[in-house]
Amino acid sequence: MVTKKSTVFFIFLIGVVGSWMFYLKYSVVSLEDRIAVASRGIINEKKNRHILRAEWKSLTSPERIQKLALKYLNLKQVEPTQLREFDPAIFHSDKTKKTKKLSKLVNDIMSQKSASEW
Repeated sequence: MVTKKSTVFFIFLIGVVGSWMFYLKYSVVSLEDRIAVASRGIINEKKNRHILRAEWKSLTSPERIQKLALKYLNLKQVEPTQLREFDPAIFHSDKTKKTKKLSKLVNDIMSQKSASEW
């Protein structure tokens, strides 16, 4: 014997379960759409990454940087007279180490180069 209360209860239960299933189905569909959009975005970014890497290699090539430096920077070669000797006392408290003058060393190297190569 089925009473009116149990019939109403089961109709209400079926309505709640049906509504929940409807909500769940469209939530899943929405998430699948978001996953598809994200997957397409990832594929596009992977394609673009190859293009960006090629552009980066061309922009940072040493030959291009050298041309730009020569064109826009007025750099001159460092003269040995512009260099100072290394003083370890600046960095260390140990003043007993003796160092050669860097400018003398550069002058020696330049004179050897000029005698042999120039």
